[in-house]
Amino acid sequence: MEFWTKQEFKEFIFAMKEKPEAKMAFLILYWTGIRIGELLALTYEDIDLEKRIISISKSYQRIKGKDMVTPHKTPKSNR
Repeated sequence: MEFWTKQEFKEFIFAMKEKPEAKMAFLILYWTGIRIGELLALTYEDIDLEKRIISISKSYQRIKGKDMVTPHKTPKSNR
């Protein structure tokens, strides 16, 4: 698996300057390492800006053609 260098990521983020929501999503994905489904399941309640914590307890997924947010399968998955 190949990863972007910090410079490559900076260039990509700069190109996203006209799309602030997408830019924020990619910043969270890059710096936290969470999965896309975990990002898509986040709500405001999952984010504590004061403590600088994002709680990951659920994931978005498509099951049999339906969009669903489901809890993680194991307690260790909650982070």
